[in-house]
Order: sequence, then structure tokens, then C-alpha cells
Amino acid sequence: MEVASIDRSKEWTIDDYLQLEEGLLAQLIDGKLIMSPAPTTRHQRTLKNLFLLIEGMMKGETFFAPMDLYIGNKDVFQPDLVYVSDSSKDIITDRGIEGVPELIAEIISPSNSFIDRNTKKKKYLKAGVREYWIIDPANETLEIYTPEDEDNPRLYLARDGKVTSILSKTIHFDLEELFKIK
Repeated sequence: MEVASIDRSKEWTIDDYLQLEEGLLAQLIDGKLIMSPAPTTRHQRTLKNLFLLIEGMMKGETFFAPMDLYIGNKDVFQPDLVYVSDSSKDIITDRGIEGVPELIAEIISPSNSFIDRNTKKKKYLKAGVREYWIIDPANETLEIYTPEDEDNPRLYLARDGKVTSILSKTIHFDLEELFKIK
């Protein structure tokens, strides 16, 4: 049996990333390969609920992980959920999403919280993502960031009612539904 080894001494390129085995939970951030364990069942349930809540609320397509998102020359992200409007659908390719979607959602866990709250947030908003959601299943919160309010998100708590997207008023739901275990 062969053991996979990751060369951490070099700066990775998108071509290097594309040579990895399909299905590997990895991202390329600033030329560094970042590996992750499989998501927890709570994470996956939250993602499923989010997809079911917002799918069809807007014209466009909603994708969930794993899905490669190419932004820049040194970054290939694996966001939990991505929404691409009909007007931006040309960024959807066979390889993944090659460009800036309107909305990205990340569901944090202890292993990825720092990267999602800092590195990815800055890169997504700088690239032009109109809305970035950070969902915390442990605390049952949702934060919505925009390029104009990078440091002052809208914060929603599960017991505080309805979430309404800044991007589109057609995206709205009761936050408690997001964290329900069905």
C-alpha cells in the first residue's frame, strides 16, 4: 500500500493541485495545500438544511461541497455552499467555478474556524463576493459579511427569528430551521 505524502516545502500551483487524487479534502490557499478531515454529521446536516432552505429562492444555481472554486492564481477553495446567479453562469465550468460567485457560505468547525473567519473571508470579499456567510452550528449563529461591512457583520441567533439576505430579499428563512436535526 502506498502512503500519500504532501510536499510542504514548495509553493503549490493550480496545476499541482489538479494532479491530486479526486475526492481528497484539500484546498489551495496562497500556494499552500490545506488538508481537512471529513466534516462531522452536524456540519453535513446543517449544510443539507441550508441547501434545502435556499435552493430555488433565486434564479441561478446553488452548489455544495465538494466543489472547486478558483479565485486568483494561487487559490482553489472548497466552500460549503456557493450561489451563482444566472447573469454569472459563465463562471461555471466542467472543472468547477472559475470566478467570483455572488454568495458563499462556510460552516465552521474547530479545525477550520480560523481560516474561514480570517483568510477566506478577506480573500472572498476582496475578490468581490457580494455576500459571505459564516455559519456556526455549535453556537447556532449566522454572520453575513459584505465588502462594505467586512468587520461589522449582520449577526443572527437561532432564537431571534428570520434571516434575510442582503443580496436578495427573496432569500429569507427562520434560522432555527437551519439547525434542526431531522
